[in-house]
Amino acid sequence: MPPRIPVRAPWASCASSASSAPANGLHARQLSSTPAVLALGPQSPNYIEVPKPAQPTFPLAPNVKGHLPIPRDIFSTRSPHPKESDVFLRRSTKDAKDRKAPGPFSRDADFRLYKQRLAGARKEALKEGVKELHARKVTSEAQHLHRIQMSGELRTKLAMAPRREVDVLTETSVSKGVRDFLADSLPAANRNIEARRRAYERKQAAQQAVRESRLHDLYTNARTFIVSEEQLDQAIEEAFGTDENPIGWDVRGNMGLRATGHEGLSPWNGPMPEGVGDMMNKLRGGEGVGLAKERVKKLAEELTGGKM
Repeated sequence: MPPRIPVRAPWASCASSASSAPANGLHARQLSSTPAVLALGPQSPNYIEVPKPAQPTFPLAPNVKGHLPIPRDIFSTRSPHPKESDVFLRRSTKDAKDRKAPGPFSRDADFRLYKQRLAGARKEALKEGVKELHARKVTSEAQHLHRIQMSGELRTKLAMAPRREVDVLTETSVSKGVRDFLADSLPAANRNIEARRRAYERKQAAQQAVRESRLHDLYTNARTFIVSEEQLDQAIEEAFGTDENPIGWDVRGNMGLRATGHEGLSPWNGPMPEGVGDMMNKLRGGEGVGLAKERVKKLAEELTGGKM
C-alpha cells in the first residue's frame, strides 16, 4: 500500500482551495491543527521523525565481499632466457621456413592468405604485449620500491627528529636524574663515583657558606629590626613624614622634609636624573670617591670577617 500524501503539502492546499470537493480520492480537510508529519500513515518512512545532524556524515566505504586473487607472475619461466628477451620472443614467434603461396587456381586461396595474416598479427601482438607487460611490471615495482623507501625515510626522520618546542614547553617539571632513569641512560654504578662525590661535597659546602653568610648578616643587622609599634610609627614618619610636615623633593631629586626646602611633590621635580653614561663619565673623570670608599669597606670586611 503506498504511503498517504500529507494533506498539508503546499500543492495539496492549492488544489483543495481551487475546488471544494477532494480530487483523486484524497481526504482533504479545510481546517486542521495536525502537523504535516503526523498526517502521514504508519506505513510511511516519515511517520517517525528522526533528527538529523547539523553536519552530514560522510558515506561509508562499501564493504567489498570476497578477495582478489594474487596475480600470477607471467615472467617466471624455466627457460634460461627471460620472456622479455629477444631470444625468447624470437623462438616463441618463429616464422615458417618456406611459406607456400596459394596457386592461381586454388579454391581456398583467400582463406589461406587470411590465416597467414592472422598468424602474423598474433605474433606481433604477442611481442608487443610481452614488452608492454614487462615495462608496466618494471614501472610498478619501481613505484612500489620508491614508496617503501620514502616511508622508511619518513619513519627514520620522525624517529631522529628533535623534540618539538611545544612538547618541551608543556612537559611536566621532572629533574634530569629522573628523566635519565626513565630513559635508562644513567651511568654505570662503577663509573664517576669519586667525581660525583666531590661535586656533591662542593655543592654542600657552597650552600653552607651561603647559609652562614646570611645568618651573620641577620645577626649584625638585628639591632635595626622593628619589633614594636612605636618603632614602626617612627619608621613611617621618617620615610613619609607627618601630616604637618610631609616629605618632599628638591630640584636634584633628594628627599627630605618640606620645611627644609624640599618643596617638590615627586622625585621628578628637578631636571632629569643622570643616567648610567653620566655616572661612568664621572668615574672616568675622578669623581668616584664614594665608590672607592665602598670598595675599602668591602675589603676591610673580607679581611676582618665582620661587618662595618
